[in-house]
Amino acid sequence: MISTQTEIRGENQKAVFSKPPEEKVTIKVIHSPGMPPSKCIDRPYSWQEVVEIVENNRLERFARSQAKTQEYLKFKSDLQEKNTTVYKHLLFHQLKWYKPEDNGGLSAEEVVAQQVPDKEIVVRPSGKALFECEDDLMILPNHFPYYFEADVAHLCVWSKKRIDADPNSPIGDISPAMRGLIERYVVKTFVEGLGIPRENIVWFKNWLALQSVQAISHVHVVIKGITPEQLAKVLYTPGSVL
Repeated sequence: MISTQTEIRGENQKAVFSKPPEEKVTIKVIHSPGMPPSKCIDRPYSWQEVVEIVENNRLERFARSQAKTQEYLKFKSDLQEKNTTVYKHLLFHQLKWYKPEDNGGLSAEEVVAQQVPDKEIVVRPSGKALFECEDDLMILPNHFPYYFEADVAHLCVWSKKRIDADPNSPIGDISPAMRGLIERYVVKTFVEGLGIPRENIVWFKNWLALQSVQAISHVHVVIKGITPEQLAKVLYTPGSVL
C-alpha cells in the first residue's frame, strides 16, 4: 500500500509516499505565477504503484518528474506569451480537428488573435455513439507524461464526443456504465488489436478537478512493455472503434 504524509514548507507542499516503508518518494507541489499548481516526484512510480493508484482511484497522487514539470511549465508559459491556450494548441496542431466552417469562417490564427474562449470553439462530432466513429477519436502520446519507468508508455485517447461525468459523483468521476464502455474500447484497441496483456494496461479519466484540458474529453492509457512497433500501429489513429 502507498501511505501518505504531507508537510507544508513556505509556498511548496510536499507529500511523502512510502512503499515499502524503507522506500520513500516525495511529491512536491510547485506554485508558479499565473498558473495552476504543478506536482513533481523524485523517482519514477513502479508498475505496482501505478496499478494501485488507479485501482484505488487516487489519481491525485500522479505527478511528473522535476525535469518534465519544468518543461511543461515552460510550454504553458510560451503559450501564454502567444495569447493562446493548451486546448487551442492541441486542437490546431496535434489533433487538427479545427474547422473554420464550423466556427463562423474564422481561421485558427483569427481565433487566437481574437482570443475566442476555448468553450466557444465548435468541434463537431459525428452522430454516432461514443467510441463508434473513427472520425471522433485520436490516440496521441502524452508529451508531458507522469514519471513512469522507461518501459511504460503514457498515451491519451481524445474524443470529439463528451465523456460525461456521473452527475451523482461529488468529484466529477465517471459512472460504472461509462467505465464499462471505455474498458471495451481499451480491450479492443490494445489487447485484441495489439496483443498486449490486459494486466500490462491501466486506464483512467481524471476527475473534473484534476483535468488540465476540460474543453475536450480524453482518457489516459498507461501501458507497460509496449514495443515501438506496437506503438507505431496505434499512435495518431482512432484505435479500434466499437
